[in-house]
Amino acid sequence: MGNPAKPRVALYTFGLLRAPLGSEELREFASMSPSVFGEAAASKGFIANAAAARPDLKGQAGLGLDFGRWGVGVAPRFYTGSTRPRETAMIHTLSLWEDVEAARRFVYSGVHKTALQRRYDWFVKGDFPGYVLWWVAADKFPTWAEGARQLEALADNGPAPSGFTFSRSFDDQGVARAA
Repeated sequence: MGNPAKPRVALYTFGLLRAPLGSEELREFASMSPSVFGEAAASKGFIANAAAARPDLKGQAGLGLDFGRWGVGVAPRFYTGSTRPRETAMIHTLSLWEDVEAARRFVYSGVHKTALQRRYDWFVKGDFPGYVLWWVAADKFPTWAEGARQLEALADNGPAPSGFTFSRSFDDQGVARAA
């Protein structure tokens, strides 16, 4: 699980779906999810993800529900649709990684890469970033509320040591990393 004293990287992803979760239009997307989560869990540098705290949701967004140490499921301001489970047309994930490179390796390989290449089959292109990374202390877990705030700040202010992207990232001391 890595050095317990070393800060870790949180990865929050968010997207607006073309149809509600569970719809026929998103059947193929939903069928890929177990493989994506399985590959993440098996990835070098993976620590945990919030979805594991609520397996009863089976891929639903879980807005307003308690995820234990990950907090209550909330969405960034970019989502204005229904919060009812079968009507929700957004997806978000929250995971914890040993470092930026571990998260990058997962995102741009395997089943996740395949899904990412087809994102516009399932997602609406928004005027906001689709993900944000930030460093968290070794003894902390990121929360859904932090993820939503970090994504909003990234959209408003661009990459910063407090919230960044793979192409414009910072180390755990706040120093910009080479692209």
